[in-house]
Amino acid sequence: YLNVCVYCINCHKCSKVIPGNGACSGPDSSERNEVSPLLSTRQVAENNGEQRLQVDEGVDTDSLSQPKWRRELRRVKRELNEVVVWKLKLWTVILIVFITIALVIGISIIVCAVGHDDEDEKYDKSSFVVPRFFRGNFTLDAKSFHSDTQDEETIIKLTQQLTGVYNSSPALERYFSSVTINNLQNTTGQFKLKFMMPLENDELIRYTLSLKMVKNVLLQHLYDRDTGDSFYIKPTSLHMEAG
Repeated sequence: YLNVCVYCINCHKCSKVIPGNGACSGPDSSERNEVSPLLSTRQVAENNGEQRLQVDEGVDTDSLSQPKWRRELRRVKRELNEVVVWKLKLWTVILIVFITIALVIGISIIVCAVGHDDEDEKYDKSSFVVPRFFRGNFTLDAKSFHSDTQDEETIIKLTQQLTGVYNSSPALERYFSSVTINNLQNTTGQFKLKFMMPLENDELIRYTLSLKMVKNVLLQHLYDRDTGDSFYIKPTSLHMEAG
């Protein structure tokens, strides 16, 4: 039997019959054999291009084009939004820690303020039984009061003024007892101050109720006043001594 190439029967372009299996080789066959290597190369290139495209798609080109500080900011935000414990994000945990610290500090300050007793504020005025006296004189500004003002009225005003000075002193108020204007001649007045101390008074006499302390409290008040005030005492005229 002759093995006839079907291709030859159909297209009549067979130029060579391959014995044994009836296959034939035509002109298209050689062309296909020549083109196939080119197709393979093109397919490889296309496959490589697809792989490269896939790799490029996996890289965030926007982040690469951004400044370094912006990339760091995005990284920090990403880390802060990470869940760390009990489904709480990191920024929530940090906020809770800061709030807790602030509350502890606030509560500690309140407890210390309420529970702290100032021992210096605890005193029994009835235990102040030892008197301490100061005496002195001063000169009034003639323009600070009318010449027809009664001496008694002037003495009352001056007594009120000096009493207010020592009653408003945080250091001397608890020891202050009284002030007396003994004599008022023209514009010159004489005064006497009385303070009461406890039996143990060595430290008081040396510091709190020293002549320098008592005089400076009054002197500061006189310097703070305006020259136009009524019953204005000249600061430079003040003289004081203990006893």
